[in-house]
Amino acid sequence: MKARRWAPILFGVAVFVVFVILGAAVFGVSWVWEHLDITPSSAAGADAAFDEVRQRYRDKAPLLELSDAGARTNRPPDSAARTTLNALHVLAFDADEGRLARFDLPFWILRLKEGPIRFGTYASGLDGLRISLTVADLERYGPGIVVDAGRGDERALLWVD
Repeated sequence: MKARRWAPILFGVAVFVVFVILGAAVFGVSWVWEHLDITPSSAAGADAAFDEVRQRYRDKAPLLELSDAGARTNRPPDSAARTTLNALHVLAFDADEGRLARFDLPFWILRLKEGPIRFGTYASGLDGLRISLTVADLERYGPGIVVDAGRGDERALLWVD
């Protein structure tokens, strides 16, 4: 008799868990969709958008520069003071599809992450270069361009402010 009483309770808990998971997934997708802006763009329009950001931080070398020629880092010393940052911004252009994508990520979300930040496992080519950046590295670097990458017709720019 007691087993029958637990069955509806277990079923109710399982249904509740499924609804929580679905709710979290819907919230996550809608949040990303709200913060992601993809627009059609020509190469000249993308160049203008990239140059606007580069001009804003023209006096400071990017933390990480990636190109067909290789990679170069401009890591600040470990003794550099840490700065409070508000957001990580991403600007990416794909010439084949003629699309310019913008994405803004609140910096507090990055602070939740432990360990190094991975910008993309195999697509970015960073794994073979053994480059790792942490939130502390970004805070010591301060506002500026974090990654300036251009390979072929694809370009990406990440900056913090």
